[in-house]
Amino acid sequence: MKALPLFLSALFLSSFSLLAVTPKEQVAAAQKTAATEKKDLLMIFAGLQWQKESQEFNETILQSEIFQNGSAQGFVPVIIDCPRGRAEAHTELLELQQAYRFREMPSVILTDAFARPYAYTGLRDQDPAAYVKHLSDFQKIRIERDRLFAEAREKNGLERAQLLVKGLKSMPQDIVRDFYASELASIAKADPDGETGYIAEIEKAEARRKEAARFAMLLRSRKYDEVIEQAKKEGENRQGEEAQKLKFYQIQALAGLKKFKEAAQLIEPMAKLAPESDYAKNAPRYLDSLKKSQERIEKMKQTVKPSTQPMVSKPVAIVSDIELLKKEAKEIQEAVAKAVAQEQNLKKANDLAAQKITTMEAELDKLRNAQKRSAEALKKASVERDKLARRSKAMKEVIENHLAMAQRKRDIEDLEKKAADLQKQAEELRKKAQSIKKGK
Repeated sequence: MKALPLFLSALFLSSFSLLAVTPKEQVAAAQKTAATEKKDLLMIFAGLQWQKESQEFNETILQSEIFQNGSAQGFVPVIIDCPRGRAEAHTELLELQQAYRFREMPSVILTDAFARPYAYTGLRDQDPAAYVKHLSDFQKIRIERDRLFAEAREKNGLERAQLLVKGLKSMPQDIVRDFYASELASIAKADPDGETGYIAEIEKAEARRKEAARFAMLLRSRKYDEVIEQAKKEGENRQGEEAQKLKFYQIQALAGLKKFKEAAQLIEPMAKLAPESDYAKNAPRYLDSLKKSQERIEKMKQTVKPSTQPMVSKPVAIVSDIELLKKEAKEIQEAVAKAVAQEQNLKKANDLAAQKITTMEAELDKLRNAQKRSAEALKKASVERDKLARRSKAMKEVIENHLAMAQRKRDIEDLEKKAADLQKQAEELRKKAQSIKKGK
């Protein structure tokens, strides 16, 4: 498997295929660039070496100048060339497939700079300009998501939870639990009574996904009796489409046991459980498929002639084929067990990360509260400072007025003293004048 970047100047498989770069390293490098340039990530998984659709996608869209110039505005693309067989795939590619749950080729996953997906698409349009617009329209989901998340951070309680739920519901719901654990933890904290019902909805969807995976594994392992027993038991307390799905597992198991008549008898009751569902709409097709399977089995029986030879042993070729099938079945079971174990390890790691995020959010809330208290104290200190400044100014004016009045009082006393002295001098001069007059 080759993991190669989708360079904007030209998209081709060249000397870069010689680099020993793993898929996760390619994604990590693209993440770093996306974070620096404030762009989103465009993860493209394609079978460029073997699949016609991927090759057409590469030629008509990815290599076009319109796409390369257009996508450069908001995305950092990275392409991973996937092999045809699972055995040839790099372990990290299998991990990415399990994490992002893509099934078709080519698959295009739009994520933020943290590689958290918000939209999925594929080969939708042969026109590069239309495809660029298609991606741009999807990017609006992330922009609105971030706006709602930012608004939620400014709110508390149920209002905060409702904004987070609105942001999460704009994206594919089957990836929310794996990639948005911190937001789910925030919702649980802001809405402890579960008024939004969103956490319960996500947990229910996850339980149904695990249930589907469990029944799929049983069917692949041909444990049909176990499928029938479990589906009957679990279907007793289900209604509508959920009960319908369990009934369909029974039909599949009965068909696997070649009990086509019994399987056909369950089709109509199954359809009535949820008449508007896809299961009900496809009921005639299921009946037709069972009928054709039964006819094929009957035809095979008629073409097999009874042997006149004693049944002492089976032909060596058949025995060899069975041994090969057993070996392959064992390998598949081991691979399934390994995948289940890997899924559990990834879930534990994800849960641990969610726990750490919750703890960090609690610490962040403490810091925010401390900052809020500090801001309030600063505001009070500023008010007190202004009050003291005004008092200081008033006191200064009082003191200045007092000093001015004291100075004026001293000035008046000096003037009064001078006036008294002048009056005394005037009196003495008057007496001298009178004395001079008498002497004449």
